[in-house]
Amino acid sequence: MSEASFRRIAADQALAFMASASGRGQPYALFDTRDAASYAQDHLPGAHRLSERDLGDWIGRLPRAEPVLIYCYHGNASQVFAQAFADFGFAEVYSIDGGFQALAQAQAMMRSQSAGRPAPSPALQAFMAEEGCALVRIDAAAAHGMTPLMKAARAARLDLVDELIDLGADLEARNSDGNTALWLACFGGDAAVVQRLVAAGARLDNQNDTGATALMYCASSGRDGLVELLLGAGADARLQTQDDFRAVDLAATAGSLRLLRHTA
Repeated sequence: MSEASFRRIAADQALAFMASASGRGQPYALFDTRDAASYAQDHLPGAHRLSERDLGDWIGRLPRAEPVLIYCYHGNASQVFAQAFADFGFAEVYSIDGGFQALAQAQAMMRSQSAGRPAPSPALQAFMAEEGCALVRIDAAAAHGMTPLMKAARAARLDLVDELIDLGADLEARNSDGNTALWLACFGGDAAVVQRLVAAGARLDNQNDTGATALMYCASSGRDGLVELLLGAGADARLQTQDDFRAVDLAATAGSLRLLRHTA
């Protein structure tokens, strides 16, 4: 008699299995074995967090005939948990290859296809994973409210900024300081990225939590070329910070002061 075991399943197959089961009204259990912080940051809808501490409780609670799907970070630890369920007589147990990242990528591709948009490129998927952005949403924020578009703009990655805009990224999302991607592009200092965001319709005069605008930042940091670019695009130099400073008051170079003097 062969030893009971689990089955390995690819991420796209796992998503298809869950969609089919839901459509037929068939219950299944989905488990996430990553650490609590990773689970709290993002997880698949309906997934329960599973640890060694509560493994026995779940094994005792679930019907043996109910399918069980398990994912971890990359598809290794999930196999250990899957084997435990199989050893206790569960008839249909799956370990999802590639773990959460593979599931998120597969889900992003499915959503892009259903929306008639191209799937995120491998380069964008890798960038989002490296930057700690959840792959299941194009505007998913990482630490400090930073979206993929903000991070790509700050890194002066025009290729990724182009792609994210084409994928429908939110130009006006604000991070924890109230700054948008345009501000982060100015911080990155790449005029081509700033121009791309402006051309896409990014709002020029967003004021962050202190009332500062991208124009004020560029003036205060001596980025004369970007000051000229923003003024040419129609940025409002009359706006004031919460301390009543305008861009001209913050100008750090003679070049920026010359560009802004007419607004005094």
